Amino acid sequence: MTRKIISRSKEILGNIRRRITPAFLIMIALSFIFWYSGKLQYTYTAELPVTVVVEGERVRAVCMVEGTGHNILSARYFKRKTIKLRRTDINLIPVEGASNTYEITPEALQNIISVRNSSLKVLSVSKVPFIVLEDL
Repeated sequence: MTRKIISRSKEILGNIRRRITPAFLIMIALSFIFWYSGKLQYTYTAELPVTVVVEGERVRAVCMVEGTGHNILSARYFKRKTIKLRRTDINLIPVEGASNTYEITPEALQNIISVRNSSLKVLSVSKVPFIVLEDL
């Protein structure tokens, strides 16, 4: 019984291979590429993770960005997502009750990310955890 099923499936697979030519597969692949490229021209909204380094302290933020599919795809997979900052580049707010602990406001971080990535419109930035720096 199993041999019949195996021989029948090999026969069907052989028929399919004879009927589908390499030229047909190439045309299917090209049509998919053109369709996908056309879809990437539309405007999309997506979440984009960004790592911010302030004087050696790493903080991760999630940005809500808007842009074309090409720009979002390139920012997500091909561009460097680490932003290195000095203390003077951003407004650090001291946290009450904790020494050497500072807060970065989402609005300030949003402005910096917008300047660094002009191809995307940054809609919002998630709340960033506190960072601990050496004495100013």
